[in-house]
Amino acid sequence: MLTVVKIDGHKVRAARERRFLSQRELADRAGINHNTIWRIEGVGSAEVHPRTIRKIAEALSVDPASLTPQE
Repeated sequence: MLTVVKIDGHKVRAARERRFLSQRELADRAGINHNTIWRIEGVGSAEVHPRTIRKIAEALSVDPASLTPQE
C-alpha cells in the first residue's frame, strides 16, 4: 500500500503564481501530468503521493512541508 499525504492547493497556486508559471509549465518542470496540478489547485486540498509533493516543491524551489496544510 502506498502512503498518501495532503497537499494544499492554495499554497501550490500561490507559489506557482509568484514564479509566473502556468499550470502546464509547473507540470512540465515537475515531470507530472498537467491534470494533477489542475486537480490539486481546484480542490484546495488533495491527497497525493509524497514523491509528487517533492517533485512540485523542487519545481517551485520551495520546501515540501510548505505545501502541506497547517494542522
